[in-house]
Amino acid sequence: MTNPPTRPPIPLAAAVTSLSGAAALPRRNGELVFEAPWQGRALGVALAIVERLGLDWREFQQRLSAAIAARPDAPYYESWVGALEALLVDRGVVSAAEIARALGALETSPP
Repeated sequence: MTNPPTRPPIPLAAAVTSLSGAAALPRRNGELVFEAPWQGRALGVALAIVERLGLDWREFQQRLSAAIAARPDAPYYESWVGALEALLVDRGVVSAAEIARALGALETSPP
């Protein structure tokens, strides 16, 4: 049995800027738009994780598209975080329970 041919990975910067449709990064006059600092950090963390794990950007992009389709009215970067969580769980980097515990700790910690 032979493995199906794989497409070569797209360079990360080109892959990110090529996101289109609902998955396209929010821009205003060609510049990225972030409504809050955490959104820019979420973008940076996702890029760093994809690069550090040596993943093909399409793995993240597929999860982002699925997150947006599942909750089309959700704010864009909430879908981005959901896609990142799904990628990390699917790759066995972290469990869903560990994410839930970390979120619970954040919600109960003082500002």
